[in-house]
Amino acid sequence: MKTTIQLVVLSGALAVTSLAVAETGKGYDINTVGEPQVMSDGTIVREAGTDSIWFMEGQPEGFPSIVKARCTAIYVMGPDYSNKGSTFRCTATDADGDGYVNVGSITGADWSVCSFKTVAGWGKYAGAAVSGVCQPTGSFAGPDTGSFHWRGEWALAE
Repeated sequence: MKTTIQLVVLSGALAVTSLAVAETGKGYDINTVGEPQVMSDGTIVREAGTDSIWFMEGQPEGFPSIVKARCTAIYVMGPDYSNKGSTFRCTATDADGDGYVNVGSITGADWSVCSFKTVAGWGKYAGAAVSGVCQPTGSFAGPDTGSFHWRGEWALAE
């Protein structure tokens, strides 16, 4: 049997049922590498690396509410910076050294269609499976920063 944990990144309170735990969370990025390259047709390609911190509330017992993440992404944009198809990979690690790897994509021209899934985990996250939707929410402190939120569902091995 698996325990299901629903991640809901909206303002709200912790809701607990026998099968699900809803939580809130938000992530903040600081871009550490990546200069945009302009292609001959005007398309902009930026390979970027970020250092991130993710804040979550309502975690199950034994799971921390803060993790750090190292993310890499390839952003493909039109001359107007509309999204033409972008991908990312994040390795999240908690204070115990346990963690997981998420991969995802952003496909909406207005950056609105974002999805992710966990492809690997170790320590307390071993055997975890998560998938969901995410939304970039813009800069929080200048051009090389970003924020985002997500909604998904975790299935944890007992």
